[in-house]
Amino acid sequence: MNPPSSSSAPYLRLKTPRFSHDNLAFSPYLENRFALASGSNFGLVGNGRVHIVDIDPNAPGGSGLRLVRYFETRDCVFDVAWNEQHENHIVAGCGNGAIKMFDVTLEGLPIQSWHEHSSEIMSIEWNNLNKDQFITSSWDSTVKIWTSNRTTCLITLPSSKPQQLYNATFSPHTPNIVMSCGANGFIDIWDLRMGQGIKSPTLSISNSPSGSGQMEEVLYCDWNKYDSSLIASASKDGTINVHDLRSAGRQGSAKVVGRHDLAARKVFWDPHRREGLASSGYDMTCRVWNINQSTPSPIHVHSNHTEFVMALGWSLFDPGLLASAAWDEEVHLYRV
Repeated sequence: MNPPSSSSAPYLRLKTPRFSHDNLAFSPYLENRFALASGSNFGLVGNGRVHIVDIDPNAPGGSGLRLVRYFETRDCVFDVAWNEQHENHIVAGCGNGAIKMFDVTLEGLPIQSWHEHSSEIMSIEWNNLNKDQFITSSWDSTVKIWTSNRTTCLITLPSSKPQQLYNATFSPHTPNIVMSCGANGFIDIWDLRMGQGIKSPTLSISNSPSGSGQMEEVLYCDWNKYDSSLIASASKDGTINVHDLRSAGRQGSAKVVGRHDLAARKVFWDPHRREGLASSGYDMTCRVWNINQSTPSPIHVHSNHTEFVMALGWSLFDPGLLASAAWDEEVHLYRV
């Protein structure tokens, strides 16, 4: 059976000429606002930008999306995160290893900067429980915990071996628990209560589905917002896996719930439904899955992008509203 396609379904669309997108983040304060992490020349060389966009029915041209402003950086911006303590502050993780904080009410230069990573920062996220902390992961093989009140990081989590790290994220259930993933095919769980003495993760989970023995790079991971034992991962082989931490390491703890035709780049649990997942990938599609289905068939497919779909996010206030952005210099909003 062919999956339902959105090629003819209505969606909002905004183009940002010369800048492709690597991630996006909805504001936790304003229901109509989100930010885009962007770069010129597909992030390979040149400047980056943080685009601030509002959903606005009165936007010019009837697009439904209005570009409020943008901030320039010296290198590509690979991810953005909103400050959980200040509605107008946003941080950007850049390709040169720098972190920049901007105030969206001000134009021009960042209001704060950090620079400890020695390679690309691939992810940045604010802790929604310990609201003074944020986390970064980098291709320099480290995860770092930060606070906006310090000029240096609080904790550095070392990789078990040199590898490119793609994502690190705080647990939405326990503020001191962190998950990271990368090129070695494992998902690592860390307990920050061990402080600077942390040498290895509390738990390492193979991304290999039960019995396959095949190790693939894990390009993204996310926590289920309703069940602390469930996590999801997106893999280089295109699979979307769900892992049950209660049986981690045992046969059957990983289940394939979806698949892209090429590498799967992002995966996010639906913040409004325990069983819902959205993913995007290099096959230029975004797909929505129900993990309770017996077969891994998408319940919705958005196939209107014309390049790799690197950015994805659920609205925090409007159930069923999904945004995606790609290397085609476009961001799309649609209902699923």
